[in-house]
Amino acid sequence: MAGTLNDVIKQLEQQRAAIERALSALREVEAPGAVTAPTSAARGPRGRRRGGMTPEGRKRLSEALKARWAAKRGGSSAASAKAKRKGGITAAGRKKLSEALKARWVAKRASASAAPAKKAARKKAA
Repeated sequence: MAGTLNDVIKQLEQQRAAIERALSALREVEAPGAVTAPTSAARGPRGRRRGGMTPEGRKRLSEALKARWAAKRGGSSAASAKAKRKGGITAAGRKKLSEALKARWVAKRASASAAPAKKAARKKAA
């Protein structure tokens, strides 16, 4: 195992030497007055990004969401009036509905208890 580790180390050192040679060759090719392509740090805010959100955009979004939630929580009367639900049922309407449903269930139970009596009467007649 020690022999294999030494082989791996030797191979990595060879690769490092090859990379250093390639870098030095590239540095020699680059002339002192030549224009180079800008690096990602030198591109500035207008450079191509890979994704995500800029810090400025994140701050704008954060402020907009904070304002939205402040308005929703009741920071302004106009926003709270707009958020109120329209319609619904009044207390009197709720009481009337409750009484109607109770009467319906009483009638349903009465008809259910009368149904077996009718069936029994039919069987006796037959």
